[in-house]
Amino acid sequence: MASSLLNNSTYSRFNLSQSESDIQVFVKEYADRIEEQLTREDEGSKSAFLSFAEKRLSLTDVAWLQDNQERFIKDTHNENLISLNYLSQTGFICSMIYSPDGEHLVVGHSTGLIQMRHGSTGVVLCTLRNIQFPPKPVFALEYSRLEERVCYATCTDGIIYRIEIPNMDTSIDDPPAFCIRADPALECLNTQYYGSPSISSCSTPWITHRSAALALGITANQSKMVVGYSDTSIKVYDMETLQADTTYKVQKLRLQFIPKKLQRIHFGQVCAIRCHDQRPYIFASGAWDRTLRIWDLRCKVGCVMTFEGVNICGDSIDLNRDNCIVGSWQPTEAFTVWDLVAKKKLHTVRVQNRRPDVDGEYIYACRYWRSKELNRKGKYGIIGGSGTNCVEVINLHNRYISCSYPAQGTVLAIASHNDRIAFGGTTPVLSIVSFHDPKHEKYVVESEPEYDYTVRDPHWFDD
Repeated sequence: MASSLLNNSTYSRFNLSQSESDIQVFVKEYADRIEEQLTREDEGSKSAFLSFAEKRLSLTDVAWLQDNQERFIKDTHNENLISLNYLSQTGFICSMIYSPDGEHLVVGHSTGLIQMRHGSTGVVLCTLRNIQFPPKPVFALEYSRLEERVCYATCTDGIIYRIEIPNMDTSIDDPPAFCIRADPALECLNTQYYGSPSISSCSTPWITHRSAALALGITANQSKMVVGYSDTSIKVYDMETLQADTTYKVQKLRLQFIPKKLQRIHFGQVCAIRCHDQRPYIFASGAWDRTLRIWDLRCKVGCVMTFEGVNICGDSIDLNRDNCIVGSWQPTEAFTVWDLVAKKKLHTVRVQNRRPDVDGEYIYACRYWRSKELNRKGKYGIIGGSGTNCVEVINLHNRYISCSYPAQGTVLAIASHNDRIAFGGTTPVLSIVSFHDPKHEKYVVESEPEYDYTVRDPHWFDD
């Protein structure tokens, strides 16, 4: 009797008939679970997933939202363009980046899902999902500087993925009212998209490593790729041979014999890397060892500068010209500006017009405002985290908040292009807002057209 039950041809753990299969039951259970989650989200009830921080608005929150509307958004060009809610099963947003032309927004989630969205409307154009289980989050995204429609992603499985983005004609001025979605059964990082052959693309493993890849950067001349890992190492790969040219790492047993002032290598997991846009040999890194380090690829021994006093817990560093802004996960004095020429802290940004009931800043994401026309000198910085419950655009010259956008939950990723700023985090919401500073408006005097005295008016004189 036992041998007949364990027969592979007749046995099923669901005790199904011969006309049904396990796959049909799996698909049905998945559909029922999505419908239940949609019903909970429509009713506004608390989600069953503990990874999302959900809370209801209190009276103090409503008063703050009204005050924020009056101070920063009312009677200005600043507005919330769109706020998209997505399924909780997608996972919270870990990273995002705009394409160089601003037409596409690539978003990486904690479940290994990578979505390419429209730059202004946020419409999903295509999706990629990792087939491994349990899913691994995507912590860093970087566009190729020379290759068109190519993006690189780091995953905690230790693999750098090369993503070929499909060529879709999606205008910013005339956005599409539809979206192209991949089949949930076929969307994975190492297979082709499920769609028409004209837009099919794929994502292939490019560089593999045993430790989790947490940070990524590409040099300005597209010759090197810098990757930060959880084993405290930084590897510099050649883009043509895909071989590691330089590895910055020191063993823990040797580290204890090196004085702290002479240590030129990270001894905590590297969580942030940013390459300089104009200088192909310079890049910055931040780790959990409370240090910010500046590196030169021509120096094979270690970093060239070490700045202490920062507590970087996410991708919260950015470079512009001779300055570097850093966001730390600490309650006060979390936003700092460092001078790479003088090799010292330029100043600590103590915001003067922030509301007094903020418990702390606790910055997770920090970026310069990416606008070649209005922010070439690095005047504006964008920060977000878990303390202020909002995304703030700060004027670094007068240390005032130029605009503040309320956020639901903790902000983990920020991307900007010209007048658009996108951000997301632990709540299943993607927000796209517009930023405009009235100081950029130029006062133009309306001049009357010059009169043409060569033309004689017949009504000047009587007959």
